[in-house]
Amino acid sequence: MRLQQVAGIIVVSACTVVATDLLMQSSLLRIVRPRITSPADGAIVSAPVTVSWDGAQPMEATLTGNTQRIDLGLRESPFEIDASRFVRPGQYGIELRAPRFGSVVGAERRFMVRRPHERPAAEDSAADEPRSEPAAPTPPAPGEAMSAIEAERDQLRSDLAAWQAEVAKLRDDNATLQQSMDELQAQSDSRFAAGEQEREALTRDQLQTLQENQALRQRLDSIPSCTAWGYIAYPRPQTIPPSRLVVAGDRGGNVFRSETDCARARNVDLTGVSPCVCVGPVIPGMP
Repeated sequence: MRLQQVAGIIVVSACTVVATDLLMQSSLLRIVRPRITSPADGAIVSAPVTVSWDGAQPMEATLTGNTQRIDLGLRESPFEIDASRFVRPGQYGIELRAPRFGSVVGAERRFMVRRPHERPAAEDSAADEPRSEPAAPTPPAPGEAMSAIEAERDQLRSDLAAWQAEVAKLRDDNATLQQSMDELQAQSDSRFAAGEQEREALTRDQLQTLQENQALRQRLDSIPSCTAWGYIAYPRPQTIPPSRLVVAGDRGGNVFRSETDCARARNVDLTGVSPCVCVGPVIPGMP
């Protein structure tokens, strides 16, 4: 049943198209797909170019080619494309699109434009006129020929002297320029040598300063942080107030140079009341 319905729809559509073509004396296909009649596809034509087509009117025309697109606007069939639109000979194209349904209704055509072969009117008139045979040249007299040869020889000698003077001047300029370049090279070499000597002197000074700095650091590192140690003792605690003193050496007058020496004496001294401390520190900035 479904196939019969589809077949019936196809038949009715075909009948409608045929009836419309008969009534309007035109084809609906040409309205949907215009047919360009001029220029022919691939034809080689000369500018100006006439464009005509069968189908919807008017159409948006666009000329393509020579890496550009030129909008020709809304046109009726037929119309002419001026020769100024064709910059150089080659392949061009014409595109037609409907103003409202350009993506559906349209057509394209490609053609070639040949180089114009036009002969100027002056050449045509000259070609039409009869050509006359050129008159034979009259040979010069012997005296005049000798004078002309001598004049040409004198001119050549004068030109040769001028060229020699120009060459000599160029040689002098070249020698002067070479001397200037030699002087500049000598100055550059002298400045470079002086710079090298100054750099070497600065390097030696820097190395000497670094060595002196290292020597001072070694001397500072060798200085002990404390030169004398001692502790507090009360030899006579019965006095009021009790007598107090700082013991920094033994009975032989030897100063405690280390904490170990001080602690050894402190352990056997019953009057000592404090641990060993540094009583002779090194003050920064003093020799």
